[in-house]
Parts: sequence; structure tokens; C-alpha cells
Amino acid sequence: MTARLLLLTLFLSVGCLTARGQDLRTGVATDDCGFLAAGDYLAWLDATGNILRKRPLERPLTALASCGGRLYALDADGRKLSMMNAGGTVVSRETLPVKGRLRALAADRNTLWAVTDAGEIAHRTSDTAWTVFDFNTQYAGYYPLMDFHAVAAGGGSVMVAGIGPDGTPAAFTSARGTVWSERLLDYTEQGVPCLFTAAPVSLSYDAPQDRFYLAGAGGALLALPGCSHCNSLTRYPVDTLFARIAGDTKNLLLGSDGFQRVEER
Repeated sequence: MTARLLLLTLFLSVGCLTARGQDLRTGVATDDCGFLAAGDYLAWLDATGNILRKRPLERPLTALASCGGRLYALDADGRKLSMMNAGGTVVSRETLPVKGRLRALAADRNTLWAVTDAGEIAHRTSDTAWTVFDFNTQYAGYYPLMDFHAVAAGGGSVMVAGIGPDGTPAAFTSARGTVWSERLLDYTEQGVPCLFTAAPVSLSYDAPQDRFYLAGAGGALLALPGCSHCNSLTRYPVDTLFARIAGDTKNLLLGSDGFQRVEER
């Protein structure tokens, strides 16, 4: 192999590795029927998933939520909650009164929710103080100790999901965030009873369908409608499905290695 060909091969290899690392992991629907997605960078997408513009980020983001006209974000460190302006610039950072690291965000109208790896579920409405529910303390001996990875809210309910000490995924629902009930993650596939075993990555709420969606490892997406016996699983060709973002007419799916798909409703 000539020196020139070797250099070209190395250049292409590095380019491929860089492309695979440029992941979008989270996002929200925008008022113009598009999406705002974030991960290694911030991107504004139209309704068909085309990137209209993007900007670099000081730190990669793992969670994004729009609440009360404000945009909130988390990075992988999970120590502070960032508030961003419409252009994606961080205008303030806030420390929540929690013991664990913040893992995920969700919003329902003017209520913002957050969960931690120490089993805490926090929420606040508008500019009120945070209320923190210590799930692991309150349900010690009844439910397993939880490391929460995901939260979503809508339709008068909030759902959280995570993994227990043995690595088994679990989800719980509540109407007000004070009393929680387990939501079984079983489903039927070709007439065979199955159990969702993928590590949870994110939760989302789809208002038109009035159902929650749990995304996870192995490209798994579990639909969780109001009927607890009507769960259904869809698999996507991706190692990890990061998020399902519900828009007014279309849904944006984001996954590892740059996976991106827009689906019609």
C-alpha cells in the first residue's frame, strides 16, 4: 500500500468514527411542526427530519424538555439543570435538592419532572420550589431499589422507568407523584407472552395516541397504552434507541451511530 493510499485510508477511517460519534440523543417538538434535537450538538430539524441549522455545545446533552415556554437540559454529569434560550445558549444553571445524579427530564404543560440514579423523583410547577419524592426510601422492602433512567408526563399521569439492583427494568406510574404503582412491561409477540428486558433509555408521552413509549437498548420501543394488557413492542435496526419524540403530525426517532427516522402518524 502506497503512503498516499495509506493516508487516505486513515483519513476516511477517522471520518467514519467521527460521524458515528455525532449522535443526537434527545429532543422536543417545536411549534412549527419541526423538532429541536440535542446530543453532541444542537440541531433544528424540519418536519421531515432535515437539519436546517445546528450549533456546537459546550457539553453534550442527554435530556431536553420544554416547559412553560422555557427550555431545560441535562448533560451526562447530571449535577445541574440548565435553562437555555431559544438560540440554545445556556442562560442559567440550577442545583436541585437531590442526592443522586439527574438522569432525565420531562414536562407536562407547566410542570417539570426530573429523576435521579438514586431513585428520586422531583417536580415543580412554574417557579415554585422543587418537591422531591424519595422512591427508594418510601418503598423500601416493597419495590426494589431503583436507578431511574427515564421519565415522561402527560394525560394526567407521569411514568418513570429504570433498573433494579439485578439489572431488571421496571416502570411505575402516578397521578400526582406521591403514590406510585408498578406498570408491568409484558407484551405478546406472535401469540407468545414476552417480557421487556432491554435497559431503559428514555420515556415519552404521545398525546394524540394517549400512550407512553419506552425506548431502550437493542433498538426496542415498547408502547404502553392505557390498557395495561395491550403493550406492544417494535424493534428498530439500531444498537440503542435513544428517543421517540412525538410531533403534531410526525414522530422523530433517534438512535446510536447517527440513526434517525421520521414516521408519519
